[in-house]
Amino acid sequence: MKDFYAILGVHQEATQKEIKSAFRKRAKARHPDIGGDDDEAMRLSIEAYKVLSDPASRREYDRGRLRIVKGEAEGSFDYRRWLMERLDQSEYVAKLVFYDLLHDKEDEALELYERIRDADDGRLERFFERPEAMDAEYCIAEEYAARGRFVDAFRVMLKLIAMEQRASGFGYFYEVVLARFRRLVLEDLYRVLETEAYLDTLAEAVELRSSAENDAQFLRRRAELLLRLGRAAEAKAAMAKAWALAPRMPGLKNLARKLSSGMAKPASLE
Repeated sequence: MKDFYAILGVHQEATQKEIKSAFRKRAKARHPDIGGDDDEAMRLSIEAYKVLSDPASRREYDRGRLRIVKGEAEGSFDYRRWLMERLDQSEYVAKLVFYDLLHDKEDEALELYERIRDADDGRLERFFERPEAMDAEYCIAEEYAARGRFVDAFRVMLKLIAMEQRASGFGYFYEVVLARFRRLVLEDLYRVLETEAYLDTLAEAVELRSSAENDAQFLRRRAELLLRLGRAAEAKAAMAKAWALAPRMPGLKNLARKLSSGMAKPASLE
């Protein structure tokens, strides 16, 4: 992925005025009338300016960088050091979280994030466009999961899905988020939580109503565990809700047979 900021010689916090000024300087230096002969450099400068000068295309480019770019060429301006000198303000902590996620400093990003995650004035969406803030926190959740901190990842994902439900920020990427949330609940947390704690987590995940597919799978898992614990009435209730959402889900009929042995089927299965 091309680093359009480096091509224009500006840092990622550059204003539109700074981007325009940088482009003009490069265009002037490379213009054929004054001896410029680097056509490729001129082409790249134009491409970079077109992307970064438009707020919508710049936002999409920055989102791509957040997911893909790991490291970039060092410039004369040490942006990280500049941020480090201002960590008494939540704004600069948030911006350093974002920067570190881009530059192979995930441990540092997590440490900084934990300093502000529960503070109202530390919310990332206060300092970035809402989609970028949500993307950054999704990366935080992934970093937690990579370290086996699945409960922390779950808490971040709950927040992000609730934000998406209020107003779209992920767009087409939301399907990826939902699938990752499903895997986190059904696989990762299942391995590390005690049964009662896991049952509470499943109930919390269902209450979020992330999607019908997710809820049906969470309810099926909850019914299976409750049945193993001998809590048949609760298992039956969870089973009925799962059936209502996805009657053709694999495994439901087998579970229904187990539930019906010695007791009536859920009302929706009659």
